[in-house]
Amino acid sequence: MQQAKAVHFPAGISRLSRYPFWKGVLDRFLALVLAVVLSPVIALISAAIRLDSPGSPIFTQERVGKDGRKFQICKFRTMFINNDDSVYKEYVKKLVTEGTPYKVDAQGQAYYKLVDDPRVTRVGAYLRRTNLDELPQIFNVLKGEMSFIGPRPDIPFAVGLYSASHMERLRALPGITGLWQVCDRNGHSFDDMVRFDTEYINSQSLLLDCRIVLRTIRVILGRDGSYKGRKERGHD
Repeated sequence: MQQAKAVHFPAGISRLSRYPFWKGVLDRFLALVLAVVLSPVIALISAAIRLDSPGSPIFTQERVGKDGRKFQICKFRTMFINNDDSVYKEYVKKLVTEGTPYKVDAQGQAYYKLVDDPRVTRVGAYLRRTNLDELPQIFNVLKGEMSFIGPRPDIPFAVGLYSASHMERLRALPGITGLWQVCDRNGHSFDDMVRFDTEYINSQSLLLDCRIVLRTIRVILGRDGSYKGRKERGHD
């Protein structure tokens, strides 16, 4: 009896069948739609930032993305310009290398950032509390540098402190939100965040992404700032 031959699909067809490819297509489409629909909101926020403090309303910062590729992330500026980040860098160092747990506020929310940061402006505090400071990142998604869902992109200084296991979180496009951001962070560490990110990378699917989006919306509508605290480490 003749043995059946294995069927091998061309590389292009195999690539099209993978979820990350279709996720990237959907990301860019949604980012384009949002960029058009939300353009009046973006203009209004930009004006408010300029009136509140001197400097550009858009803040850009070098981050490390998928496979270690660097890019400039876009955010609304929430801090005064020319601020001192030495305290922040020392905090990051302790988090990544010494296993320091996330700070916890009066409501029991765990924060991977500096609490009551004096570098934050009045408008910036509101933007962080409502997560509107992340809005310009839709342009990073449009450029293919980020996804709507994935591990948060870190700064080169922090990545330089990563161990080999920490590098696992660089296997996927970074996201505006992710599994770590919508889970209870109380008392957890940087290693815990990496485990959540790795879990997402290994099991990402349309269903999981939809669940993360819904949980993100629920947290943001709570307007307690907890989502922001889970997401960032105090850099603007």
